Amino acid sequence: MVVMSTTMALAQRRPKDTVLDKTVFVVSMELQEEKKRLQEEPFEEELSFRSNKLTSKVMRMTDQGGFQMGEYAISKREVIMDEVIYHFEAINKNSKEFSLKWEGKVFGNQIEGKAFVSKNGKVKEEYVFTGSLKTK
Repeated sequence: MVVMSTTMALAQRRPKDTVLDKTVFVVSMELQEEKKRLQEEPFEEELSFRSNKLTSKVMRMTDQGGFQMGEYAISKREVIMDEVIYHFEAINKNSKEFSLKWEGKVFGNQIEGKAFVSKNGKVKEEYVFTGSLKTK
């Protein structure tokens, strides 16, 4: 006699983020290149956090990669000299199987971090970004 136990695996929903949710940051994105042959100017980008999803304004455009909205998570919270710093990670993907991985931290109304464009685990571009909360 075989006894089968069925357990429903429910998708684990991450608790709704209340720290970054509904915030928009204006950042300067600077391409990091080993060979400075073509000096690209930094460009202005907007990062929007909403309902556990991160989207960008420029990198979402077709000619800049066409990266779709992706999930983000706060990976760490630390306090340094009475200032709370939230570390986050996010991944946006596009139709060409490229990934845009964000690693950053938010402290007060400031944001900074790195973004990596990769395909099949190989980094194609690396950006550094810094900015602040968008004022209405």
